[in-house]
Amino acid sequence: MAAPDGRVSCRSKFVSTFPIFGFFALRYAKTGYMKKFYTDDYPRASLSVMSTFLILSTLLDLIIDPLVAIMTDSTRKIFGHDWGRRRPFLFVSSFIVTFSYAMAFSPPASFSAQAQQDAENWFAVNGSNAANAPVFNSVASAVWYGIFHITVKVFADAIFEIPHGALLVDLTQNGQERTSLWSWRELFVCLGILMGMVVPIIGESECASSPSTGCYSYLLIALAFGAIFTLSTLFLCWDVKERPSTNIPGQAEALVPGIVGCFSNYPFMILLVSDIVEGFGANLPLIVLPYVIDWVVGKTAATDLLGSPGMLFAACVVVHMVVRVPLTFAWKCAADRFGKYRTFVVYNIAYGCYMFLFLFVSEGSALLAVILSAFWGIAYAGHWLLYDLVSDVADYDELCTGQRREGQLTMARDLVPKICEIPADALPFMLMSYFQYNPDLPSQNQEVQWIIRGSISILPGLAGLLGTVALIFFNLRTKEQHEEITRGIQLHQDGYSAKDPLTGLLMPPIKVLADNSVEYDGSTIGKDEIYILNHFFASEIRWASDSQSVGKLKMKPLIHLLLSLILAVPGVLLTIEGWPALSAGDSSWAPVGIIFLGFAFIGSIFSGERVNMLISLSQKAMKKFTTAKNKDERTNRRKMETSRF
Repeated sequence: MAAPDGRVSCRSKFVSTFPIFGFFALRYAKTGYMKKFYTDDYPRASLSVMSTFLILSTLLDLIIDPLVAIMTDSTRKIFGHDWGRRRPFLFVSSFIVTFSYAMAFSPPASFSAQAQQDAENWFAVNGSNAANAPVFNSVASAVWYGIFHITVKVFADAIFEIPHGALLVDLTQNGQERTSLWSWRELFVCLGILMGMVVPIIGESECASSPSTGCYSYLLIALAFGAIFTLSTLFLCWDVKERPSTNIPGQAEALVPGIVGCFSNYPFMILLVSDIVEGFGANLPLIVLPYVIDWVVGKTAATDLLGSPGMLFAACVVVHMVVRVPLTFAWKCAADRFGKYRTFVVYNIAYGCYMFLFLFVSEGSALLAVILSAFWGIAYAGHWLLYDLVSDVADYDELCTGQRREGQLTMARDLVPKICEIPADALPFMLMSYFQYNPDLPSQNQEVQWIIRGSISILPGLAGLLGTVALIFFNLRTKEQHEEITRGIQLHQDGYSAKDPLTGLLMPPIKVLADNSVEYDGSTIGKDEIYILNHFFASEIRWASDSQSVGKLKMKPLIHLLLSLILAVPGVLLTIEGWPALSAGDSSWAPVGIIFLGFAFIGSIFSGERVNMLISLSQKAMKKFTTAKNKDERTNRRKMETSRF
């Protein structure tokens, strides 16, 4: 917890951020080694089945993450005791994360090529045709991967990352101390990635080139990283005290109101759009880097330079992270001197330009791959500034809404990257499978090689440059603006109106009453009306209010619902057409169909609940709300300015 002046001690910074070291060591051990282990080593998992689970996990994540965020923002007491809003979730995550990652690295040995050969021999010895032996290892190992990938990505990661990110936001409102706190976090992120990408090299000979045997090295490494994570997280729960919170909702918000609330914050929306670089930039290059080394640079060139492809991969990661660690503090110094916003814009431009340099990697250019990994580290060392900016936006959200919703904003901050991860993680492997990727061949065809090269250069580079364009519209740019926001929050808590530094409009305080109704600018809006109207954006409410018609609120939800149903049609057709090939473990269009079905399902839930709310909204409630909304035209203007919807 911060001192009265907002200062956070070095000890508190260390304790609150160190668990991220073990967490990212586990994550990047999985990112760097698990897919290749499952596709090239003894499981020989089906790429199409794996791609399907990658898609499903991300789609499920889009539903589970908002629920976890709402729960952690709304939690006050458990079994009658106030444990804080974040620590109960962190306590549970300390065990679930370690268990999930360990199981993900433990496919049964019965899925190995040797087990398949034994089954065929048994059929032959017993007078049956060996061709009739069940082919279970490829699909079964992909299913095992998928089950625990979902366990890790959908549940374990959410239970830790969302509360932990929200805790860091809430430790202090001092802008400079927040920058320091997030730079500490980034330091341990870098060290965790470094350990997670390098230490598993120990298991390369057993787990990357022995398709007829099992593998235990990766499991033991995961358990070691898990122990570090578990112990440090438990110590955080015991040592770090949460800052007292105010205006926490008395009951958990539903899924749709939570999403609408986050997407009604204009500065936050701009950051989300700019952060498409996370989906294509953070995960995809590291995922495809082993394939770049094996099939673009070439195993022979890698062996000639450093002894093995695995060692070249380790060298690229080590150089990337060794450069990235000190450059983290260089980006921090730049942020302190020139401001977070300007520094973050420069980061996006640098990242986009540097990633295009990977197009020059070709067969035999092993040393160039190492050098470009260093430039990659120079640029990406500044990505953590996004989290620092989101922390300031969380304060602006409190000024506008009267609530602390760090968990929901932390969740929504990762929402766009997770949507981008669907094509980023799955589609390159689907295309590789479609163009006949075969790990047993001495080299891959040109189509597969260009898919790999484009995944590490063109997609991340374009994402970085497009993110820069979005940042032009970000309007929370200076330290002075943030200081005005924090003063405005204090004025609201004291019962006075405050000026919005982004729009210049006067904002009356929002007071939540004991019965969860809201008092605003002399008017009271009932709990039920607030709950229903929280399902809609300010522009939609304004339109209905001006026309004196509840029916106007139905227009956009009905249109969105119709579009979702239309989107389901190609999803069904592609899934049905490609399912036989997917079941056999061959290349298939079924995962693309599942993408369409997933987004159609999520869109139907979002739009359907909004339509359902209108059934509960009476004309009387609308009239009461209209009176409150029209009492002060400046209020309407402010809502429109802050939402821009």
